[in-house]
Amino acid sequence: MPNRPIPKEVAVDARSTALLVLDLNARCENPDERCHQLVEPVAKFLRRARERKIFIVYTASDRYKGTAEERMPRAFAQKPDEPVLFPPAFDKFYSGELQPLLTARGIKTVIVCGASSNQAVLYTATAAARPFGYEVVIPVDGLIARGDYEHEFTLHQFTILPGGAAEKFKITEFDKIRFS
Repeated sequence: MPNRPIPKEVAVDARSTALLVLDLNARCENPDERCHQLVEPVAKFLRRARERKIFIVYTASDRYKGTAEERMPRAFAQKPDEPVLFPPAFDKFYSGELQPLLTARGIKTVIVCGASSNQAVLYTATAAARPFGYEVVIPVDGLIARGDYEHEFTLHQFTILPGGAAEKFKITEFDKIRFS
């Protein structure tokens, strides 16, 4: 059986925290898409994050750039100062656009949610923890994959990554994140 991390209370400093909403673009408004299940929970958390002036960054797969589906779901009520990046990889740091945005704002902690847990979330969270040294908060109720196996295995991976990476992940739920 894979390890199942137990979500714990997490406190983050609002001034040095960013919320990364990965690959939950307009396609997720379609109820036939599995990511549709995340639209309302993420929209609710976005409202909380904005109240605390958390820096918010969205990503979408580069294949959506320039299409009708490049926008974020309407329920997210995206603000003009919330950028959307279209990196050509699962690791959203890969294109080099994300890191300068975070550095310019003095970000030390990233909250990572989105789709798919076994692709964009796993690779981006690992990059955030490893080469960039961020504390990484993973709300399990803000992740989804195409299948249960992929999702469960990803949660397991967060508990066993070597080189000190696993210790940088704080597994939680949206309602267990507190802002200071």
